[in-house]
Amino acid sequence: MRRLLLIVATTLLALQSLHAQHAKSFGIAYYNVDKLYDTLPSPFYDDRAYTPKSRLSWNSERYRKKINNIISVIDSMSLPLIALYGVENEQVVKDIVRASKNDYAYIHKNADSYNGLDFALLYFGDVFFPSRHIGWKGALYIEGEVNNTPLTVIISHGCKSLGVLLNKETTPLDSKIIILGEVGKLNFNKLNLHDALLHAETQGRGNRILQGVWTMHDRILTNITNFSTADVYARSWLFDSFGYPLPSYKGGKYVGGYSSWLPIYIYFEK
Repeated sequence: MRRLLLIVATTLLALQSLHAQHAKSFGIAYYNVDKLYDTLPSPFYDDRAYTPKSRLSWNSERYRKKINNIISVIDSMSLPLIALYGVENEQVVKDIVRASKNDYAYIHKNADSYNGLDFALLYFGDVFFPSRHIGWKGALYIEGEVNNTPLTVIISHGCKSLGVLLNKETTPLDSKIIILGEVGKLNFNKLNLHDALLHAETQGRGNRILQGVWTMHDRILTNITNFSTADVYARSWLFDSFGYPLPSYKGGKYVGGYSSWLPIYIYFEK
């Protein structure tokens, strides 16, 4: 019953966010898409589990279903910026963009990770104007502009040198900064950043279940103070019957879901 109540509560939050996005001028989400591999074996890393003859029987049909599942989440949010982690390569990103009902441009960067999973940023080209992007160990650093305001977006997955990245790349002093994803033990207060998801976390919400407990596994750190909402994005169809986020595989069995992680998002005032 408690898990059912969680589903109802998170669904209501999602409906509120859909209403909010019409009233707010800008928003960005982060989504760990949970091992979105193509079906072709790579010579550079071990992706054998995600091939047609593997133990997971990962094939074109399952790949296409996963693409459609992920894009259904992205399109339901319909935000001008969507930060992604867990895509295998640029072709996967292209397949996501082609499947979308929205007209997204994208930035993709090879993360040179042990599992071959990369970063990508989907964006509306008439809202966000990127000027440069740099790959970093465990992160993707992107500079651009929104509403004539410099904006730096960093997508992180366990990056241990975010502070070094911000200093090394000499982020413009007047730039607004948004860091999304898994940030580890970063001392963000020293960087004059604050945790936009802290309030949602204190309310008991999270974007992943670990050992039966909702955990805010990913973060949104920013120096922007005029944000209106930051929370976990959830819809009833993202959960299994027990109230857990529904992934592609559960206990090694194919269940045809989305991801073990829920997206997180933030809206800003004009």
